[in-house]
Amino acid sequence: MAGLTAAEAALFKAYDIRGRSPEPLGPELAYRVGRAFAETVGSGRIGLARDMRRTSPALAAAFAEGLTRSGAELVHYGLLATDAMWFAVRRDRLDGGAVVTASHNPPGDNGIKLVERDAAPVFAENRLPEVARRTAALPPPPPDEPLPTDPDLHPARDLREDYLDFLVGEVEGRSLPPLRVVLDAGNGMGGLAARGLFARIPGEFVPMDFEPDGSFPNRGGNPLAPANRAGLAARVREERADFGVLWDGDADRCAFVDGRGGFVPGDFATALLAPQEIAAEPGAAVAYDYRSSRAVEDAIRAAGGKGAPGRVGHAYMKRTMRAADARFGGELSGHFYFRAAGYADNALLPILRLIERVGSAGRSLADLADDLRRRYFALDEVSLAASDPAAALARARDAFPGGRANTEDGLTLDFPDWRFTLRPSNTEPVLRLTVEAYREGLAESRRDEIIALVTASSGGGAAAARV
Repeated sequence: MAGLTAAEAALFKAYDIRGRSPEPLGPELAYRVGRAFAETVGSGRIGLARDMRRTSPALAAAFAEGLTRSGAELVHYGLLATDAMWFAVRRDRLDGGAVVTASHNPPGDNGIKLVERDAAPVFAENRLPEVARRTAALPPPPPDEPLPTDPDLHPARDLREDYLDFLVGEVEGRSLPPLRVVLDAGNGMGGLAARGLFARIPGEFVPMDFEPDGSFPNRGGNPLAPANRAGLAARVREERADFGVLWDGDADRCAFVDGRGGFVPGDFATALLAPQEIAAEPGAAVAYDYRSSRAVEDAIRAAGGKGAPGRVGHAYMKRTMRAADARFGGELSGHFYFRAAGYADNALLPILRLIERVGSAGRSLADLADDLRRRYFALDEVSLAASDPAAALARARDAFPGGRANTEDGLTLDFPDWRFTLRPSNTEPVLRLTVEAYREGLAESRRDEIIALVTASSGGGAAAARV
């Protein structure tokens, strides 16, 4: 793309701008992106926040400069979790918003997440390509006008109390038992609002690594990597807690472990939370992604709700939520969505809802999760190298005839006793495979068949992670 190096152009991903920083994602590029974004949304009032990464202050300052030089009115919120920023965009009726963050990526990365009015995502299928084109066409900042390096030169707007009031208001009048819960922020953004929120909620809450530190000294930012959950699982057992939760780096996703330290995948959590959402609004729609366990569909149907399946990825899920006017939604990845949050993801509300669920059931989270584990044998997602993804999908469909097929997001085939989803990743040049069966042992054999089928002609390998 003219005006961008190949490395800079590659930063524009499916959902955001993300990659190594300060090169190729440095202040000069952030300035141009800020100008381009302001032009794309028609300037107006645009909010900005940042995470705790070491390159975030300079990137945020340069982005802010680009916004203001394009005529936008900057509304600066400072250090803030991503889900709180989306709340701010809606509360303050802004024309757009941005968060400087690389989410769960390693410490050497950074990025920029963008939204329009009402916190609707800017991504590859709407206006992110326009932002990229405008960025490429813009000149760098004048050499005699150096970019600022301190984003706090701009006055920050505080929304902490309003945000906490919103969260607490969502569980007002509900019965929340006084549970013991371990909260692992992983030195990311999760602890900022959590400390104030859980001081207002009954129970005992044990903080882990609440101090923001962009070097991630205690664990990585991805809460779904088993190694990153190990410390939380051990702490939950040590504290004899009811369950534990950990957030990703920018705190718009969360993951749960039960009181025995066992992982509760995002789709199982969605299946556990959906019935109480439907009970609060009979017949309500609940959104979920196609790779989710059949446990979600079964739970929604049993509770009298309407299932709203959609494509994998937070931008697509937000679109599904809006189209279905869904009350609630969840993904395998640990994104949870709420109509009350503007159909956006929020990583604090699901914790409150899970506390309520455990209390109303009168059973532990471990017991509730075991009910699902005994019925739905869902394997870790596998990443497969494939030189020709379309041909691999066609081979998989031909190899397993007779299943109920859905091709909206790769290929999903449903059979009475098992199902699988094989889909191109939105962020990496691989195919993602999820397999589930309804009797023990079948899922493993089917997974191995599909892996052999896909990799035989590609010369690739497989790597598994429940993500």
